[in-house]
Amino acid sequence: MKYLNKIKRLSLLTGIILLTSCSNDFLNVSPNNQLQVDNSYKTPKQAEQAIVGIYSNLRPLSNDEFLYLSEVRSDNAWVNPKTDGLREYSEIGTFRAGSDITTFNAVWNEWYKVILDANTALDKIPNITFTSDAIKNQFLGEAYFLRGWAYFELVRLFGNIPIIDKPMSAEQVKKVKQSNAVTVYKNIIIPDMSKAELLLPVSTNMKTADGASATTFGRADQIAAKAMLGRIYLTMSGFPVNDPTAQDSAEVKLKGVIDYSSANGNKYWAPDSTEWKKQWISENNNKYSIFAIQYRSGGTGNMAIFNFSPALPPTYTTLRIFGNQIYINKSLMYTMSQLNSAGKPDSRIYNSTILTGYAAEKNWPVYSNLTDALTLPDGTVANSVYTNTMYYKYTNSLRKRAALGYTTNIETGMKDYNDWPVNYPVIRIEDVELMYAEVLLNKYGNVINAINIVNKIRVRAGSDPYSTSLSVSDAMVAVRLERQIELCGEGVRWFDLVRWNTWKKAITDKFVSYNTTDVDVSNIKDGRYLYPIPLNQMQAEPGLYVQNPDYY
Repeated sequence: MKYLNKIKRLSLLTGIILLTSCSNDFLNVSPNNQLQVDNSYKTPKQAEQAIVGIYSNLRPLSNDEFLYLSEVRSDNAWVNPKTDGLREYSEIGTFRAGSDITTFNAVWNEWYKVILDANTALDKIPNITFTSDAIKNQFLGEAYFLRGWAYFELVRLFGNIPIIDKPMSAEQVKKVKQSNAVTVYKNIIIPDMSKAELLLPVSTNMKTADGASATTFGRADQIAAKAMLGRIYLTMSGFPVNDPTAQDSAEVKLKGVIDYSSANGNKYWAPDSTEWKKQWISENNNKYSIFAIQYRSGGTGNMAIFNFSPALPPTYTTLRIFGNQIYINKSLMYTMSQLNSAGKPDSRIYNSTILTGYAAEKNWPVYSNLTDALTLPDGTVANSVYTNTMYYKYTNSLRKRAALGYTTNIETGMKDYNDWPVNYPVIRIEDVELMYAEVLLNKYGNVINAINIVNKIRVRAGSDPYSTSLSVSDAMVAVRLERQIELCGEGVRWFDLVRWNTWKKAITDKFVSYNTTDVDVSNIKDGRYLYPIPLNQMQAEPGLYVQNPDYY
């Protein structure tokens, strides 16, 4: 959150760099005025302003990608499937969405805005004279990180995409065809993130242009690049790339992050369940995240929090929140309800990751969660499973904050309900550890070490540990389930399902479990592990791009 303070102060100075419009479509973006761009890259301070500006482009992505295009798409969530109004999240969650959905075009343009600004930074910063090569390299490393990450997200979402790796005019961009996913990984994602890892220092050595510490600014450091490389390589080892050599590289990077954490006092690890809950509170800025999208109130807050939640009454928030009809999938709700130790629920679940309801208040009705039956994998039926449970992980409600000992009302500094000063985690140590557990099982069949990782997370939360005598296949089920529970709401699940190539069965099972004609399993087509190339992009230069299979 703190580096967004800096964005606000520097916005006038960096306007020409930050306001390159991508609001309509990527191919029709107006080129930067070259003289103005050149004049904005004269000093190290201006270079830093440009780098901070690239980070500012991330603001809408917690909502537009990680909520709508991952969480809603996955088997974590159930959306109101009725077609009685255009709710884009409903079209996405029911697999009805075509290329004309505006969210697809927004995410495409948002990530390409990151890329365009990073390209300019990478082109101009080498020509600036710095008194410190380390600071110059850090700024370049941050630009490589952001560009490599942008391409990674785009390739996971859309598959074949154009590679724009240098400043270009609009006419030049309109001649760049798509590259296939493997080419994008090998020619830009891996090289960019590897350069970032090489050039970036660890967080304690991050600096501003004038040499002051940037430790608390929430910018990408060497460990963030290493962790992201681990995620990238593990993604490449699975569907659809299926590169068997990538898992070896993932192992090296993931273990490197874990070793760094261990050598530095278990950095990034919340030591107990209370600290785990506090990491989602506004004041705990970057305390346990390896990398997070930063937010502050005053116009640069987190928009996803409003859209994660249905209505909340006045003792929870004084702001207008009515949100969306996005709920925890009843199958996941049942699984969460079974997590316990001696009958005491897992501390991550109720009033933390989820909210099952609330009592009536003055002029506000009780939230009566609906229930339904659920057929379990063994054929038995669980009755009265909640179907309208709310996401609650990021909601800094007055009640949640008070329960954790926070008395400041952060809402007083917010412009509106889209302005929550709450960071969105991109990658955490638990994510890294559980990915490493997958590698241990896939590569070595090492059940003991893999399950010890899972149990470390479960026991902290108050759930019973698994036996380390599980079979490899049962241990993998445990690892995957723990990822679903621990990372719920973090925009990870859909991409996990895709790389495991279990997405189609998982979504089919979800649709069938609700037994409603408002969803159609025939929409779950083989090619829809990807999203369509947005219609605006297809029409901007007809014939340039090829649409993804199973879309119109």
